[in-house]
Amino acid sequence: MEEWLMTFNENEEPLQPKGRSLVHRDGDWHETFHCWFYEVSEKGTFLYFQKRAEDKADFPKLFDITAAGHIEVGEKVMDAGVREIEEEVGLSIDHDQMETLGTYKEELLFEDLKDREICRVFLYRIDQSGSLQVSSEVSDIIRVRLVDVPFLKNDPVKYQSVITGEEGDMTFQDVVPHSWGYIQFIIQHVMEKVEKL
Repeated sequence: MEEWLMTFNENEEPLQPKGRSLVHRDGDWHETFHCWFYEVSEKGTFLYFQKRAEDKADFPKLFDITAAGHIEVGEKVMDAGVREIEEEVGLSIDHDQMETLGTYKEELLFEDLKDREICRVFLYRIDQSGSLQVSSEVSDIIRVRLVDVPFLKNDPVKYQSVITGEEGDMTFQDVVPHSWGYIQFIIQHVMEKVEKL
C-alpha cells in the first residue's frame, strides 16, 4: 500500500496529501525523519550508516542515514522516527532518547526522481551496537570513525560492519547522493555533542 504524504510549499506551509510516487514524480516538498546514530567509546567516535537493501526502489546497495523515512499524513515526527528506527534497524527507543538538530531542506533531483525533503534531523547516541539488526530494507549497518568522514568527499575511508565485523572501504560514490553540505551539517553537530561530554 502506497504511503500518503503531506505536501508543503517553499515556506513549509502544508498544502494537500498526495501519494508518495506522485510526490517524487512532481517534486513536491514533503517531510522526512532522519536519525544518525553515533558511538563514543575508548576506541573513538563513530558515525553509523545503513546499507540500503538490494531491492530498494531508490538508491539500492548505497550507504545512507542510520534510520530514515517519510512522515505519513497525520503522523507526528517523533512517532514516525520511533517507527522507522524499529522497522529499519530493529531498535526500540523512546522519543526522549533522540536529540533534535532541527530542519535541513534537501533536494535530490534526477530525471526519474524529484525528491524535495524537509528533513527533521535527529541524533541518537548508541551504547550497544550488538542490539542492531538488519531488515528487509537494510542489508548492513556500518560504522566509520567520525574523524575520517570529512575525507569521504575525495578519498576512500575504512568502515566496519557492526553486524558481521567485516571491514571495507567506502567512497562518496557509495553513499546516497546527499549534498556535501548536509554531511558537513551532521559531522559538525556530532562533534559539538562529543565536545560537551
